[in-house]
Amino acid sequence: MPDVAHKILWSVLGAGVGLAVLSTEPARADEPSAELLAHGKYIATAGDCIACHTKPGGQPFAGGLSITTPMGDVISTNITPDPDHGIGKYTLQDFEKSVRHGIRRDGSRLYPAMPYVSYSGMTDDDVTALYAWFMHDVKPVAETPPATALNFPANLRITMAVWNLVAGESDPETGDAATFDKLRRGKYIAHALAHCGTCHTPRNVMLSEKEDSYLAGASLLGWYAPDITSSKTSGIGDWSEDELVAYLRTGHIDGLSQAAGPMGEVVEHSTSHLTDTDLHALAAYILQVPAKEDDAEHAPRARIGQALNVPDIRSGDLTRIDNLDPMDGKGVYDANCASCHGDNGAGSSNRYVPSLFHNAVVGSGHPDNLIMTVLEGVDRTANGVHAYMPGFGQNSDVQRLSNTEVAAVVNYVTKTFGSGDHGVTPEQVATQRGETPKTP
Repeated sequence: MPDVAHKILWSVLGAGVGLAVLSTEPARADEPSAELLAHGKYIATAGDCIACHTKPGGQPFAGGLSITTPMGDVISTNITPDPDHGIGKYTLQDFEKSVRHGIRRDGSRLYPAMPYVSYSGMTDDDVTALYAWFMHDVKPVAETPPATALNFPANLRITMAVWNLVAGESDPETGDAATFDKLRRGKYIAHALAHCGTCHTPRNVMLSEKEDSYLAGASLLGWYAPDITSSKTSGIGDWSEDELVAYLRTGHIDGLSQAAGPMGEVVEHSTSHLTDTDLHALAAYILQVPAKEDDAEHAPRARIGQALNVPDIRSGDLTRIDNLDPMDGKGVYDANCASCHGDNGAGSSNRYVPSLFHNAVVGSGHPDNLIMTVLEGVDRTANGVHAYMPGFGQNSDVQRLSNTEVAAVVNYVTKTFGSGDHGVTPEQVATQRGETPKTP
């Protein structure tokens, strides 16, 4: 009997120890809390990681997008937690070096198409949360994109160490970023997370951002990221905070602007998912960035133009289907644009199809975005609304326009409804057509 009691006692003690061990399991470092994972997902969304690390039709974060640069095409990498094809073997320290300093696990340098110069300002807590989310909530994808092959000397990754000395890094913010006051929080989102300057700040001959021209506008992948400083002529200084918040949430403001291309992706995948508090913080900060003037902008671009008020008097002559003579700009507009935007350019009555006057794209002194919109169209979903316009480029489902026809219709639209005839040439259209991101 004593032996039986002895065995029972040890069994109970053993069970107790086992339960105690099990009770501590959720606290293990490799099993982050739901709150930490949710925070990491939010940081990934604010940083818009999916935009560059997902190719058209590809798996999320599996890479493969080709990004055109003056040095050649940079192919984005797989950042899923697959151990052989992605970042599954990265420790938190490896991840931090990559995100903040552009140094991969093997010690080689990342190209600055990865905005680590901006991410260097992230707080420790945000980097930790981001790492936890990628390692635990992102689906591993066993897929290796093609390797990046740039022109000499950029193909020598060690040269990026020299570039980093020129570009510089920000000191990481300290404390809990969620508790920052409004303008500090807005600056943190704009600089570190959303990296607005990566697209909207012009670059010098070394391709690093011009610090004295922050958010003053720059060319990007065929598009033009406009001046978004507080200038009332060149920038968005005449926008209200609520208008900018609405634009970041929906990508559309009647009588002001619509988001397409890279900015459409930012709205769809990133800013439309941010909290109202963060959107207002971001908007408040951007609207007080020191004004920078653009020589190409002579009036607020979203306030230019008016409806065309000319009688539609037609000759009655039919255009033969076998007539291969190129149409002029008005002819291209009538054949492809007027059915939606109207003969007078006023758009649809419900504003789903925007007006072409009082439109920041048409009123801009830079015709780049209008060219790209004609070629690529608009396709974004934000705040439950799908905005769509077919493109007229090489993959058009409606009508492929030649470089000559695109140039003609862009000049017609800007002359008739916006900032004037910019003399866009077929050669300019061809150049921009070749700069769009593609799948290798």
